[in-house]
Amino acid sequence: MKKFTIATLLGITTATTGVTLVAPAYGASFTGSLADADAIASLPFTSTGAPLAFKSFSYNGGTNAAGSVIPAGGFSPRLTIFDSSGNYYTDGLNEYTAVEDLSFTATFSPGNYQAVISATGRFFDFPNKTNISEGFDGSGAFFGRTANYAVDIVAVSSATAVPEPSSLIGTTLAGLAAFKLKRKLSSSKK
Repeated sequence: MKKFTIATLLGITTATTGVTLVAPAYGASFTGSLADADAIASLPFTSTGAPLAFKSFSYNGGTNAAGSVIPAGGFSPRLTIFDSSGNYYTDGLNEYTAVEDLSFTATFSPGNYQAVISATGRFFDFPNKTNISEGFDGSGAFFGRTANYAVDIVAVSSATAVPEPSSLIGTTLAGLAAFKLKRKLSSSKK
Protein backbone atom coordinates (compact mmCIF):
# COMPACT_ATOMS: atom_id res chain seq x y z
CA MET A 1 0.00 0.00 0.00
CA LYS A 2 1.38 3.41 -0.89
CA LYS A 3 1.32 6.01 1.85
CA PHE A 4 1.09 9.77 1.91
CA THR A 5 1.73 12.27 4.64
CA ILE A 6 -0.43 15.10 5.91
CA ALA A 7 0.67 18.69 5.34
CA THR A 8 0.93 21.15 8.21
CA LEU A 9 -2.23 21.93 10.13
CA LEU A 10 -1.69 25.67 9.83
CA GLY A 11 -4.21 25.84 6.98
CA ILE A 12 -7.07 24.51 9.11
CA THR A 13 -8.04 27.86 10.56
CA THR A 14 -10.51 29.25 8.02
CA ALA A 15 -13.71 29.97 9.97
CA THR A 16 -13.87 26.63 11.76
CA THR A 17 -14.26 25.56 15.33
CA GLY A 18 -13.28 22.32 17.02
CA VAL A 19 -11.17 20.88 14.20
CA THR A 20 -9.65 17.50 15.00
CA LEU A 21 -7.19 15.61 12.83
CA VAL A 22 -6.23 12.00 13.32
CA ALA A 23 -3.38 10.99 11.01
CA PRO A 24 -3.12 7.22 10.68
CA ALA A 25 -0.21 5.94 8.57
CA TYR A 26 -2.52 5.54 5.58
CA GLY A 27 -4.03 9.04 5.52
CA ALA A 28 -6.11 11.34 7.68
CA SER A 29 -9.50 11.60 9.32
CA PHE A 30 -10.69 15.19 9.76
CA THR A 31 -13.57 16.21 12.04
CA GLY A 32 -14.81 19.64 13.00
CA SER A 33 -17.61 22.18 12.79
CA LEU A 34 -18.08 25.12 10.47
CA ALA A 35 -18.66 28.44 12.28
CA ASP A 36 -21.73 29.04 10.08
CA ALA A 37 -23.20 27.82 6.79
CA ASP A 38 -21.07 30.27 4.77
CA ALA A 39 -17.77 29.23 6.40
CA ILE A 40 -15.22 26.89 4.84
CA ALA A 41 -12.56 24.59 6.31
CA SER A 42 -9.24 23.69 4.71
CA LEU A 43 -8.15 20.04 4.97
CA PRO A 44 -4.49 19.85 3.86
CA PHE A 45 -3.05 16.67 2.35
CA THR A 46 0.03 15.57 0.42
CA SER A 47 -0.19 13.20 -2.52
CA THR A 48 2.58 10.82 -3.59
CA GLY A 49 0.81 10.26 -6.91
CA ALA A 50 -1.04 7.16 -5.66
CA PRO A 51 -4.85 7.06 -5.78
CA LEU A 52 -6.60 8.67 -2.80
CA ALA A 53 -10.08 7.96 -1.47
CA PHE A 54 -12.20 10.84 -0.13
CA LYS A 55 -15.23 9.95 2.00
CA SER A 56 -17.45 12.02 4.25
CA PHE A 57 -19.43 10.80 7.25
CA SER A 58 -21.07 14.12 8.13
CA TYR A 59 -24.60 13.42 6.96
CA ASN A 60 -25.26 9.76 7.78
CA GLY A 61 -22.47 9.04 10.24
CA GLY A 62 -20.45 5.85 10.38
CA THR A 63 -17.00 4.73 11.47
CA ASN A 64 -14.11 6.68 9.93
CA ALA A 65 -10.68 5.33 8.98
CA ALA A 66 -9.31 6.24 12.41
CA GLY A 67 -11.93 4.00 14.02
CA SER A 68 -14.00 6.84 15.52
CA VAL A 69 -17.77 6.54 15.43
CA ILE A 70 -19.23 9.64 13.75
CA PRO A 71 -22.85 10.43 14.67
CA ALA A 72 -25.31 11.24 11.89
CA GLY A 73 -26.82 14.70 11.66
CA GLY A 74 -24.16 16.89 10.05
CA PHE A 75 -24.57 18.80 6.81
CA SER A 76 -24.20 17.55 3.23
CA PRO A 77 -20.63 18.59 2.30
CA ARG A 78 -19.02 19.84 -0.88
CA LEU A 79 -15.25 19.49 -1.50
CA THR A 80 -13.17 21.73 -3.75
CA ILE A 81 -9.49 20.89 -4.28
CA PHE A 82 -6.72 23.51 -4.53
CA ASP A 83 -2.96 23.09 -5.03
CA SER A 84 -0.33 24.33 -2.56
CA SER A 85 -0.43 27.85 -4.04
CA GLY A 86 -4.20 28.07 -3.62
CA ASN A 87 -4.88 27.61 -7.32
CA TYR A 88 -8.10 25.82 -8.22
CA TYR A 89 -7.47 22.16 -9.03
CA THR A 90 -10.94 20.65 -9.35
CA ASP A 91 -14.37 20.41 -7.82
CA GLY A 92 -15.63 17.88 -10.31
CA LEU A 93 -15.16 15.27 -7.62
CA ASN A 94 -18.44 15.94 -5.81
CA GLU A 95 -19.91 12.55 -6.58
CA TYR A 96 -22.65 12.41 -3.99
CA THR A 97 -24.25 9.11 -3.21
CA ALA A 98 -27.99 8.90 -2.73
CA VAL A 99 -27.41 9.29 1.01
CA GLU A 100 -25.97 12.85 0.96
CA ASP A 101 -22.37 12.00 1.89
CA LEU A 102 -19.63 12.10 -0.70
CA SER A 103 -17.31 9.31 -1.74
CA PHE A 104 -14.82 9.36 -4.60
CA THR A 105 -11.34 8.24 -5.57
CA ALA A 106 -8.88 10.46 -7.43
CA THR A 107 -5.23 10.47 -8.43
CA PHE A 108 -3.23 13.68 -8.07
CA SER A 109 0.27 14.57 -9.20
CA PRO A 110 2.74 14.39 -6.30
CA GLY A 111 2.54 17.52 -4.15
CA ASN A 112 0.65 19.41 -1.46
CA TYR A 113 -3.06 20.17 -1.78
CA GLN A 114 -5.99 21.33 0.28
CA ALA A 115 -9.50 19.97 0.15
CA VAL A 116 -11.84 22.79 1.12
CA ILE A 117 -15.12 21.69 2.66
CA SER A 118 -18.21 23.86 2.42
CA ALA A 119 -21.93 23.42 2.94
CA THR A 120 -24.30 22.81 0.04
CA GLY A 121 -24.92 26.11 -1.78
CA ARG A 122 -21.44 27.53 -1.02
CA PHE A 123 -19.14 27.04 -4.02
CA PHE A 124 -15.95 28.20 -5.74
CA ASP A 125 -16.88 29.96 -9.00
CA PHE A 126 -14.39 28.46 -11.46
CA PRO A 127 -13.64 29.53 -14.26
CA ASN A 128 -14.48 33.07 -13.13
CA LYS A 129 -12.09 32.63 -10.20
CA THR A 130 -8.82 30.72 -10.16
CA ASN A 131 -7.37 31.13 -6.65
CA ILE A 132 -8.83 30.43 -3.22
CA SER A 133 -7.90 33.99 -2.17
CA GLU A 134 -10.76 35.20 -4.42
CA GLY A 135 -13.26 33.56 -2.06
CA PHE A 136 -16.31 31.36 -2.36
CA ASP A 137 -19.76 32.39 -3.65
CA GLY A 138 -23.33 31.50 -2.82
CA SER A 139 -25.02 30.98 0.49
CA GLY A 140 -24.42 27.74 2.29
CA ALA A 141 -27.22 25.91 4.05
CA PHE A 142 -27.29 23.21 6.70
CA PHE A 143 -30.99 22.46 6.05
CA GLY A 144 -31.77 21.99 9.74
CA ARG A 145 -28.72 19.81 10.38
CA THR A 146 -25.63 20.51 12.50
CA ALA A 147 -22.44 22.29 11.38
CA ASN A 148 -20.38 19.13 12.04
CA TYR A 149 -18.29 17.47 9.36
CA ALA A 150 -16.12 14.36 9.13
CA VAL A 151 -13.93 13.55 6.11
CA ASP A 152 -11.37 10.80 5.46
CA ILE A 153 -8.59 11.25 2.92
CA VAL A 154 -6.80 7.91 2.70
CA ALA A 155 -4.48 6.05 0.35
CA VAL A 156 -6.19 3.41 -1.75
CA SER A 157 -4.66 -0.02 -1.22
CA SER A 158 -3.41 -1.70 -4.35
CA ALA A 159 -5.70 -4.26 -5.88
CA THR A 160 -4.89 -7.96 -5.69
CA ALA A 161 -4.37 -9.56 -9.08
CA VAL A 162 -7.19 -11.92 -10.00
CA PRO A 163 -6.58 -14.29 -12.90
CA GLU A 164 -8.71 -13.66 -15.93
CA PRO A 165 -11.30 -16.37 -16.66
CA SER A 166 -9.44 -17.84 -19.65
CA SER A 167 -6.26 -18.31 -17.59
CA LEU A 168 -8.25 -19.83 -14.76
CA ILE A 169 -9.96 -22.28 -17.13
CA GLY A 170 -6.62 -23.25 -18.69
CA THR A 171 -5.04 -23.83 -15.29
CA THR A 172 -8.05 -25.87 -14.14
CA LEU A 173 -7.98 -28.05 -17.29
CA ALA A 174 -4.22 -28.61 -16.93
CA GLY A 175 -4.74 -29.64 -13.30
CA LEU A 176 -7.52 -32.08 -14.22
CA ALA A 177 -5.37 -33.59 -16.98
CA ALA A 178 -2.46 -34.05 -14.57
CA PHE A 179 -4.79 -35.64 -11.99
CA LYS A 180 -6.22 -38.04 -14.61
CA LEU A 181 -2.72 -38.98 -15.83
CA LYS A 182 -1.55 -39.65 -12.26
CA ARG A 183 -4.60 -41.80 -11.61
CA LYS A 184 -4.04 -43.75 -14.82
CA LEU A 185 -0.38 -44.37 -13.95
CA SER A 186 -1.33 -45.47 -10.42
CA SER A 187 -3.89 -47.98 -11.69
CA SER A 188 -1.48 -49.45 -14.28
CA LYS A 189 1.11 -50.24 -11.56
CA LYS A 190 -1.37 -52.47 -9.71
